[in-house]
Amino acid sequence: MKKFSFLLIVSLAVIFFSCDKSDDVIDVLNEDQVELNNTVKTVVASEESTEDVMVSVDYETDLFSFAQESFDEVTSSTKCTAAERYRQMFQLWKRYKGEQLPNVAVQFADSTRFPMTITIDYGDSTVLNNGRVLSGTIVIVLTAAPFTDGAVREITLDLVIDGIAVDGWKRIEFTGEQGVSRKFACTSELTFTFPDETTLFRTAERTREWVSGLDTKWDVSDDRIEIRGSVTCVDSEQNEYSKTIDAENPLVRIGTCRVIVSGLVIFTQNQIEFARLDYGNGECDNTATYSYTNDAGETVTEEIEIGKHLRLRDK
Repeated sequence: MKKFSFLLIVSLAVIFFSCDKSDDVIDVLNEDQVELNNTVKTVVASEESTEDVMVSVDYETDLFSFAQESFDEVTSSTKCTAAERYRQMFQLWKRYKGEQLPNVAVQFADSTRFPMTITIDYGDSTVLNNGRVLSGTIVIVLTAAPFTDGAVREITLDLVIDGIAVDGWKRIEFTGEQGVSRKFACTSELTFTFPDETTLFRTAERTREWVSGLDTKWDVSDDRIEIRGSVTCVDSEQNEYSKTIDAENPLVRIGTCRVIVSGLVIFTQNQIEFARLDYGNGECDNTATYSYTNDAGETVTEEIEIGKHLRLRDK
């Protein structure tokens, strides 16, 4: 993975923490005014493909974290190994294709259940029922049960999803009201490497709230997650920009669809808007629309395929 210099990280932090909410964006840049080394379409589609990857990462992380009470140490009276028991449990999710299940290792603290470390190893290839292909590992360290006041999950990613490598860390803290709401504050620093070897470094501060589905642990059909917040990005072609999820239109993820089904994202450079990405009205499909202002000052709306990286094509 390519690394970024300390000065670049600092500059990103300054940009990130100085960004206003989308409500404060009052100007719109024409396409020829945006300081990008690719077209607006290429930049929007490439960043959206990282969003698409993180949809699966976050969902996998949540599934295993929320199932933590089902993980236990094997005793001499256990009739099957831990791996066999976990395999039976994962099959209830109906998330993995056929017999292709990840290997899972669980470590407990010496005297208490926490901190608990869950290592998910997808090997060279694990296929989800929705067709996604995962390889590599996710390591989750839980300080407490996920819905406990102040519980934190520290996540380390060394993963490849559909050919896009993800390397870095994510921190998730429970900020909801125990027994009432399921809300989490998330921060992350991640590097994505695409099949054409271009990279994108992404910092994020977000909230994720499970608004339904947690009461039916083994049934993903009623899962619904709402995501809010912003990210700042810089890629290997030195395109720098931020994007903020519209406060009134959060990103929505449901358990029966592999992609985000609704939500509005605003792309900015130097706190000025240059594009919007609309995921639609809740239908599970693989398309979204983006809009921008062309050189003539006209608003143009076009369709893109969710999760499709375009940088190599448009260079």
